[in-house]
Order: sequence, then structure tokens, then C-alpha cells
Amino acid sequence: ELVDGEVFARAPERARHARVRFAVQSALDRGLRALGSSCEMLPDGVTVRIDARTASEPDALVDCGPRMDPDAVEAPPPVIVARCCRREPGRSMRGRSSRATSCCRASCILCWSIRGAPA
Repeated sequence: ELVDGEVFARAPERARHARVRFAVQSALDRGLRALGSSCEMLPDGVTVRIDARTASEPDALVDCGPRMDPDAVEAPPPVIVARCCRREPGRSMRGRSSRATSCCRASCILCWSIRGAPA
């Protein structure tokens, strides 16, 4: 994560998070296919630029623009950003406002909690 030009390491991921993240990615992908959409679901690993000093790697995103170059590491402004909210909603590292979920230029931001999700 890059917040206001400062790099923050992400905590190791628990199996619960990985399972829920995969379920969300799969649901987005199935929904797009069912609609016959040309939009593409991209799983975690692609960076979304928030501004010149802030970037984030969401758990999933949906891009409806021209197909991204296979070597791209940064997505254009996506239509949907999906992010697991492990912290208090609207809060981020060291108490900073979460630009990844509040200022992303996506049309829709899905934020879910894994509390109580099946292990």
C-alpha cells in the first residue's frame, strides 16, 4: 500500500480472507459472464492509482475499458473495486482516512467484512 507517499506493508493473509476474497472474485466473474459483458474481473495483484502519492491493491476490480496490456501492473480507473474491510470502516494505516476505499475513482466500491465468515 502506498498512502501519501509512504509505503505500508500488508499483514499476512488468513485463510478466511483468502476464501472470502475468492468467493467475491468468482461471483463478479460469473456475473459478468452471465451478462455477456465485455468487462473484465481482475483479481488482487493489480494496483489502482488513487493519486500521485497513493496507490492500493484491491482484492478484486472490474475494468470495462479496453483490455489491459498483459504486462500492466496498474489498472486504469476501474468500474468496481472490491476490498475486504479488516479495519474499522473508513480507517486505514495509522488512523489515516482510507483513500483506497473513499477516494478511489471507481464507479462502485464494494467493501465487505469477514467477521463471522466461515473459516
